[in-house]
Amino acid sequence: MMLCPKCHQPLAEQDEGLYICCAGAPMQWQCGECGKISEGFAFPYGACPQCGGRLALREDAAQTADAAAMAAVRTAFEIELGGRAFYQRAAADCDDAELRALFGRFAVMEGEHMETLSRRYHVDMPAPSAEFRLQTAAVYADARPPADAADLFKLAIALEKRAVAFFTERAAAIPAGAPEHRLYDELAAEEREHAQMLTAEYARWRDRLPGLYGGTAPTLAAHLAAPGSAAAMNAAELLLAGHDDESTALECGDERISYGQLRDRAARAAAVWHARGLRPGDRVAIKLPDGIDWVVCWLGTIWAGGVAVGVNPRIPAPEYQYILEEAGFNVIVAESADDTPAPWNERVITLAEGRSAVAAAKPVPPVLLADDSPMFWVHSSGTSGRPKAVVHAQRCVREVGRISAERMGMRAGDRLLASSKLFFAYPLTNLLLAGLRNGATLILDPTWPTPQTVAQAVERTRPDMLFSVPSLYRHLLHEGLAPAIAAAGVRCCVSAGEALPATLRQAWHDATGLPMINGYGASEVLVLVMTEVDGDDGLQVSPGTEVAPLDPEAADAGGPTRLLIASPMQALGYLDRPAAQADSFREGRFCPADLFVRTAGGGWRFGGREDSLVKISGRWVNLVELEEKLAAGVSGLREAAVVCAPDADGVDAVGLFYAGSDDEEARRELEARIAALPKYQRPAWVKPIDALPRTPTGKLLRRMLVERLRGG
Repeated sequence: MMLCPKCHQPLAEQDEGLYICCAGAPMQWQCGECGKISEGFAFPYGACPQCGGRLALREDAAQTADAAAMAAVRTAFEIELGGRAFYQRAAADCDDAELRALFGRFAVMEGEHMETLSRRYHVDMPAPSAEFRLQTAAVYADARPPADAADLFKLAIALEKRAVAFFTERAAAIPAGAPEHRLYDELAAEEREHAQMLTAEYARWRDRLPGLYGGTAPTLAAHLAAPGSAAAMNAAELLLAGHDDESTALECGDERISYGQLRDRAARAAAVWHARGLRPGDRVAIKLPDGIDWVVCWLGTIWAGGVAVGVNPRIPAPEYQYILEEAGFNVIVAESADDTPAPWNERVITLAEGRSAVAAAKPVPPVLLADDSPMFWVHSSGTSGRPKAVVHAQRCVREVGRISAERMGMRAGDRLLASSKLFFAYPLTNLLLAGLRNGATLILDPTWPTPQTVAQAVERTRPDMLFSVPSLYRHLLHEGLAPAIAAAGVRCCVSAGEALPATLRQAWHDATGLPMINGYGASEVLVLVMTEVDGDDGLQVSPGTEVAPLDPEAADAGGPTRLLIASPMQALGYLDRPAAQADSFREGRFCPADLFVRTAGGGWRFGGREDSLVKISGRWVNLVELEEKLAAGVSGLREAAVVCAPDADGVDAVGLFYAGSDDEEARRELEARIAALPKYQRPAWVKPIDALPRTPTGKLLRRMLVERLRGG
């Protein structure tokens, strides 16, 4: 019998041919002495790199996901989160440049540790537990920001050693055979390795030798003096330049301000931030409903040289805590400080205070920065875990209006309305950035979007262009509100944010007579890097963008592949997520986890995400295509989603959730479609649901449906 070349276990014969039992899986080997986990195919031929102990192939971590064992993983996440919060807060309060840089790099280190935990145990960052503060305090008790860089290294090493002691004590208090005992041993070994790494790096740093934490960031003068460097710029100044001062820039309810007034208010807001001690690169959170104040705060931050970060005003408390501890905001603008926890509530400036201060301030000149200096963050929508902060540079605004003008027909004076809110990259780019760059009028609505509120806003404000997401277009159709969109004079509808089914696009055209532009973009590239207008065969590469398949052979054979996307709007990367950065940014290009299939006409068709392609009974199933096949055109069915989860025997199967009326005819149609499917595609569960869970930006949270199935 042949052996697997990776783990040396016997290969099993399958109906469809010989399978490598570990194909595509990372090899994890665990030391029987210290508990350390190592990854790589070479480890079974050697010994533990930490203690020299014997290694054994580790069982699937998914088997440890019971409540008691997950408490151990949760504790580890929270200790790493506490470490990152400690370093980020210290960096925000520190005046010493070298210390500030080291604090920031140690915060990145803690982010790397969390990525390792997430990958190893197949879990997202869990919400903080009730014991979060106690667990963190056990490690960070008496920790105070040090006076110099040497003390910082010593403190970081001491904190890692405290974590080792913490997990070792926890393991000792639990019977040896329990899953959480093994997990605490693993976690203690992980922290022991961190302490050893920091000790070695401290010796290199002390001797001024190259290492992980050496080097300094170049000054602006040094950056601009480098060969090929672009001139200094301020992105807010560029966005507001070249327009008629009297033309309307923003409209919100009965309030309107011109481009000249907006430029003046941004310069006054910058003066307020300077008075608050904001330095170039400092971060300002805007946690407000959409409106003129939101835009003034955001642009004023960039005018002042800061980094603007829009935050969902309805963000859940655990996610807000996570973002606060990740970011280390210097200023937070909010309607009140009541829902901002300590110590961050001390940095809140309320909306009323901000308005008064801006009105009293004198305008200041824009702060010029290197073109690749951070300008703003957007947070990814978090469909696959905790949201990542995507960091964008000043340079992104130079061409941000090009695709909107050349592919969508946006022009100066157009009235633009988006259903999604400005903290989301899609409207921030297409409404605010592209709209200002092209001299359009931005219609802002603080109301949370529903089909009714969006239809009312369109009727009241009569926009030329409407930006929305497929789920909302679908609800407008279902509730009979779509014809009113055309009646209000909308010239063009744009759909992005999630995959647009061809059946929905056709139904919208049938109901309204309006063209719908289908777009594909991402927080990491901002603009719609691929667009599809009437007559196109699939998504076409947008002007100024280059797209190449990551797997050319698969693309040539008609199979799905990830893409490599080159765009002048590409982000600098993620905040403190080196592993995610390495996966998503390759060879200077962005490589999303979405899959695409080449069309006959040279375009691309969305083929789902890597996590939406699952193997059932040895065959690939595309969950996105399957839900469209089951639900499209079923009368009375608003939306549906297909997920993959283990059945009662632990074997992966698909399940269908659907939202709609309990119409008998609809149920019969659904049952007939299921019966016509190949056996491996037939849902093992068919469950009605009031509404599919979605992110605030409208993307389907498939993992929440999986959790429902697992919870019975």
